[in-house]
Amino acid sequence: MKYVVLLLGLLLGTMAMAQSARFGSRMVSRGDTAERVREVAGSPDSVESEPTESGQREQWTYRRRGRLIQLWIADGKVVHVSDRKDE
Repeated sequence: MKYVVLLLGLLLGTMAMAQSARFGSRMVSRGDTAERVREVAGSPDSVESEPTESGQREQWTYRRRGRLIQLWIADGKVVHVSDRKDE
């Protein structure tokens, strides 16, 4: 039973990490406003827009120190974060 609890804790920790990205000593997380992202991370390297059923969604892409960080912004807030090694 304790292994199940440990595994669950590791999985939840990984999921929480996947919803934030580090820019220097500051973090951007799911729920942050687009204004806060620009304040923390600066202007994105690229922006792509796509229509959704509930309106427009943007994908902001940053390439920083060997990382590819993508933020999906809808209704002025971060709704998804992807931070991975830039290949």
